[in-house]
Amino acid sequence: MSEKPSYKLNISGGNSGPGKGKTKLIQIDQSKVNLKGLKIDDTIKGDQLGLVGYELIITGGSDNSGFPLRKDIDGPLKKRILISKGLGYKPKRKGERRRKTMRGNEISFDTSLINLKIIKYGKSKFFSKTEKKEPIEKE
Repeated sequence: MSEKPSYKLNISGGNSGPGKGKTKLIQIDQSKVNLKGLKIDDTIKGDQLGLVGYELIITGGSDNSGFPLRKDIDGPLKKRILISKGLGYKPKRKGERRRKTMRGNEISFDTSLINLKIIKYGKSKFFSKTEKKEPIEKE
């Protein structure tokens, strides 16, 4: 029994607007939406995700092994890079550097989680105040 490939979309309300400080996690089938080839900081229309009138920006993500997408690595592949600070590493001492595995900034079939931020709100409400916490929908 193999599961259908899907994306988990972590959608943030951003720093302003009606969804300020709120996030929502939804799961969507990869065959229903085409996000492959998009990079961090690309904008997408919310119509692809069922959010009519919304506009979202890709802020990051991770692959199915848990390695984060890093903005300064081009392409969809994994690389072991030497870092001193930033995404994926917090040094214990001053000047400490470590070689860590990171994934490039492009979304591929290996990407499992995509972080999105709303930059333009539509007419429908995405973050409702009386919303109950529900488990992730599986299709």
